[in-house]
Amino acid sequence: MIRIVTDSTSDLTQQYRRDNDIAMLPLTIHFESDSYRDSIDLNSKNFYSKLREAKNLPTTSQVPPGDFEDVFRPIVEKGDEVIAITIASLLSATHASAVLAAQAVAPDKIHVIDSTSGSFGTALLIKHAIKLRKEGTLSAREIADELRALAPRVRIFAVVDSLKYLKMGGRLSGSAAFLGTLLGIKPLIEVKQGKVNAIARIRGEKNIIKTLLEHFQNAKPDLSYGVSFGNSDAFEQMQTTIKAFEPVLKGVDIYTSDLGAVIGTHTGPGVVGVGFIV
Repeated sequence: MIRIVTDSTSDLTQQYRRDNDIAMLPLTIHFESDSYRDSIDLNSKNFYSKLREAKNLPTTSQVPPGDFEDVFRPIVEKGDEVIAITIASLLSATHASAVLAAQAVAPDKIHVIDSTSGSFGTALLIKHAIKLRKEGTLSAREIADELRALAPRVRIFAVVDSLKYLKMGGRLSGSAAFLGTLLGIKPLIEVKQGKVNAIARIRGEKNIIKTLLEHFQNAKPDLSYGVSFGNSDAFEQMQTTIKAFEPVLKGVDIYTSDLGAVIGTHTGPGVVGVGFIV
């Protein structure tokens, strides 16, 4: 049997994880002196409520290797193999923790995949892994090889609603944030191969969905893998975005996700994005 393991930044619902036998290990969120296990002690709604009131940005810490070992070891001892799909190695040391744990337990039975993404981008790889597992024609190693080939092709485009959190995180100067807010500018960010970059500035609410859709179509997505939409405490805006995308997504599997605390720390609430594979 093949077991799938991931970390909390994949932002899969508890029900989805239960239905598909996925083990999840949480990263930790630190608000000043208080610490919370992501997706366990703190759900996304409560997180964004706390974030809005916070004077300083929370910090996050990776899943330690020992936690991965505690999950990997009993699976391998039962005679099963593991496919572990983690947040991008460039975004968190969680991937390195999983690699260390795999080497300590059974490197030939545990296959660790760097998703090169996060949240609803990582989720696309997990959903594909589940599909391949259900088909039952490939070994764990063969599935892992396919996922490793797919990972660099995962993309996320997302519109950040407020520049406040980029400023608090030191990713934007105070004057630039003030000017951007004054002009109604919202950055369009891209997550590609583990790197997060602002690729466009959108001025005016009416241009948000139009710009998002244009970038999506220009990227030439491979729709056979489905498309994922994510939001950070902006469910209605996400639904409006999905409706606008529907004409180009006929017959395509569509997944939705709530952006969790780890990535939401840097983007803040009000984010809407689309994830896909090129």
